Amino acid sequence: MRAALAIALVACYAPHAQQGSPCSDGPCPPGLVCSPATLTCEVTAIEPDAPSGGEPAPPAAPANDLPGGAIDVTAGGTFTADLAGAHDDAPQVGCSGDGGLDVYYSVTLARPQVYYFDTFGSSFATIVRAFGGVDCADAGAMPSACSELACSGTASQLAISLPAGTSCIIVDQRAGEPTSELALEVAPGGRDGLPLAPGVQTTTGSSCSGRNAAQPSNSCVSGDSRTAQDVGYFFTACPGQTLALDASTCVDPTVTDYDTVIYLRQQGVAGTLACNDDSATCMPRPDRPDHADGSVITNVAATGPGLFWLTIDGYNGACGPYQLDTDLR
Repeated sequence: MRAALAIALVACYAPHAQQGSPCSDGPCPPGLVCSPATLTCEVTAIEPDAPSGGEPAPPAAPANDLPGGAIDVTAGGTFTADLAGAHDDAPQVGCSGDGGLDVYYSVTLARPQVYYFDTFGSSFATIVRAFGGVDCADAGAMPSACSELACSGTASQLAISLPAGTSCIIVDQRAGEPTSELALEVAPGGRDGLPLAPGVQTTTGSSCSGRNAAQPSNSCVSGDSRTAQDVGYFFTACPGQTLALDASTCVDPTVTDYDTVIYLRQQGVAGTLACNDDSATCMPRPDRPDHADGSVITNVAATGPGLFWLTIDGYNGACGPYQLDTDLR
């Protein structure tokens, strides 16, 4: 009789499976299920391949995370990406060898052309590397140009002449800094050109070596003047920065033997910021003593951000050698 009572008491106090108890301890009580991910009794069943504990899924890699997925930005525009899921696999050359997570872009051209890039709309510190004439799969040597900490900030700003063929553009995170949304601004320059350095300088050349890539405004010159070959000089300005430009082709009338037209414009903006055909302050050419053919623009404001072009053109379709004196400040 006593033995039977003892067995009954043990049965009454047998342990029951609770939340978190191994499923092997017995059937889960009402309200709980055996979770496949943990093999324990839980309120909700979680599959083994699903995130547990309410943790978010890891961020997906952007489409252009690898060289083979480089996005074609030849047409220009604004390109966004979240680098949180990207890998750190791009060559860290140029810009002091800095770099972290990265994405790839490409430009493919039939002839050389200047391209402008900036990342002012991004929420993290960037590096932009341009590998002129190099496919992204082959990018590894020193880039043609590199930009970081532009305009006294954490963004990048770069204008570069890219050759015919495919060029690789890599946007990198500055190492150790948090990443988030990238906004890459790309603007085709519409032509090839030469960089215009800050300060006072004198350059010489021949507009006959150029092509008819730009035209002055009709209010400045019209008619056959819009068919001449021309040469372009480019520079950039930072957000909110205003640069002043003086430019002249009339310092020495014996150097320039044709009627020049010079003008300043901002890429992507209609019209010109300044244009001059003939300046009365210039000396006449020896072969045309009754007419001053030199051109002058003075203290013209260029407000950024953006790419700016100073163009030397010719009146009535003419081209020839020139001397250009500039002061960019």
